[in-house]
Amino acid sequence: MMTTEVLDPGTLEMLRALNEEGEPDVLAEVLELFIEDAPARLAAIEAAAAASDARALERSAHGLKGSAGNIGALGLQAVCKTLEICGREGQLAPAPALAVDMVAEYAKVRKAIAVILGR
Repeated sequence: MMTTEVLDPGTLEMLRALNEEGEPDVLAEVLELFIEDAPARLAAIEAAAAASDARALERSAHGLKGSAGNIGALGLQAVCKTLEICGREGQLAPAPALAVDMVAEYAKVRKAIAVILGR
């Protein structure tokens, strides 16, 4: 199944387990929030990489890294961690290529979420 390649099954199961009877679907809510929030974070990271703004890159990548981790998007989380380190250390040369990798990982995550949400 594609979702298990992109999203950590253990994280997804943990989110499913948070559901209580009669309550909204926690997993669906968290995934929806991620999809709503991620495009602005991606744009901020791309802009920071393009502008060679180390501080903004570190901050923006840190935020998306956390969001990706919350839903078990381990590949996206890893790319964001590398971008965060690039920003922290002021090593900006690899940032544009990493931003391309980040967008590709996000596309995979978005597809996996669509499968889970039945879209």
